[in-house]
Amino acid sequence: MYQGQYGSDAKRQFKAAGGDEGAVMTKAAMKRFLQEYPAALNGGVGAVFVGAGMSMAAGYPSWAKLLREIGEEFGVNSRDIHDLAALAQWSIQESGSATRVRNVIKEQIGKDYPVPATLEVIARLPVGHIWTTNYDRLVERAFDTIDRPLDTISGAKDLSLKPKPGAARLYKMHGSVDRLDDIVISTDDYELFRSRRGAFLPLLQSHLTSMSMLFVGLSFTDPNIRHVLSLIRESFTDAPPEHFAIVRPPQPDDFDSEDEFKARLAQHTLWAKDLRRYGLIAVEIDDYEEVPELLRQIERRVAARRIWVSGSWPVEDGGPAPANIYSLAEDVGRWVGKSGRDLVSGAGMLVGSATIAGFLEALRDGGGWDLNRRLVARPFPQPLAGEMPDPARWTALRQELARQAGVVVFIGGGKFDGETIVTAEGVIEEYAIAKEASAFLLPLGASGGAAKEVAELLIGSDVAFAGAYAARPTDEELSLLLDPATERNAILDCVAAIVDRLDKAG
Repeated sequence: MYQGQYGSDAKRQFKAAGGDEGAVMTKAAMKRFLQEYPAALNGGVGAVFVGAGMSMAAGYPSWAKLLREIGEEFGVNSRDIHDLAALAQWSIQESGSATRVRNVIKEQIGKDYPVPATLEVIARLPVGHIWTTNYDRLVERAFDTIDRPLDTISGAKDLSLKPKPGAARLYKMHGSVDRLDDIVISTDDYELFRSRRGAFLPLLQSHLTSMSMLFVGLSFTDPNIRHVLSLIRESFTDAPPEHFAIVRPPQPDDFDSEDEFKARLAQHTLWAKDLRRYGLIAVEIDDYEEVPELLRQIERRVAARRIWVSGSWPVEDGGPAPANIYSLAEDVGRWVGKSGRDLVSGAGMLVGSATIAGFLEALRDGGGWDLNRRLVARPFPQPLAGEMPDPARWTALRQELARQAGVVVFIGGGKFDGETIVTAEGVIEEYAIAKEASAFLLPLGASGGAAKEVAELLIGSDVAFAGAYAARPTDEELSLLLDPATERNAILDCVAAIVDRLDKAG
């Protein structure tokens, strides 16, 4: 494979032939993707289509490798055959059944390879609908890892079943390895797709029409996908719905000659432009290893719209603290709701209920009750009198809350130790978990308890306070939020300014 000077010359020649314009378009596509797709996810209209590239990244064979032995039986090389479905069809015709092909799929696709990082991130995103033509169970296993419910639809008849409440849905258009008697593999299966599995098509068309779809690892030569895209094209001849496809342009090191690289690069450029006819915006990367980090940027931007309010305070405290902390937490919850952001809450003592009350009031006043999307509540199970809580279970809940939120506001954080109020270790643990999760740490130190300790820890620390990866307020802001003399309105204004600044930095 050629490298070095040849690659540089080829790239320069490509730019001279119009590549500068392509670079500008690529940058614009990436910017749009990072802005618009997180907004779609936050709006509940983000979907994903997982292609064969994800399976290959995990270690599963390509179609050509999968059917290599079958091809050798016919004296042909599967790499030389463009219609691999026909190769499977020949095998079925010669043997009289699909058993041989199904056994190959069971042996090769039935293995459990490690789940790619890309799918781990996708499982954490607020995606309600995932489509794939893959047989493997990588997506299911990614969801299982974080105990997130998933409804798998691998047969047309499954579409009529009632969805599991709160579960994302996985549509396996070509079937699944655990149902080998009902998979799409041969020419017959493709030609009879509409009569046997056609119920998938109008639903996919509906999602492509009403949602923002992200295509990852997909081959657009798939006949079913191209058919559905053509239906969208027919319905929206002038302005088709727009979607995003992460694609990798040819790289110099991929080819044995400069001429071959230039030819493939020109072909890719034309192909990427052609995708726009279907409303597909090509988001170009240099290496597939960039995809997980790119999706983590999406995850961070989604999380930035989610505010976790961490804290607690004993209601039995006879001083002014409970009332003051309740009012502050309620105001913060009200601000979260009015600002259009989502609330994450573990429903902690006093602080949790106050925050949720303010949040619900804001939604009610605004005429919206979209709680299933905007309120992420994971109440901590409280032990009965005389019993102790389960520390492992509480830690797991805190980790889940940290994964959901991009900003963590700390209010109070105190508990009784005998007759004395001391710092709540649970809130300090939440601070450590949130810091580990790279969340933005926003302690309202004037509320005392753990929030005060966190603010004092952050002042002058090496935790970044500026730029895209800022994780705390400035020292001046922390000092303002620590000062007991700071009025509540000033605290809220400071919080709003900090979070707004984060949005712009993102």
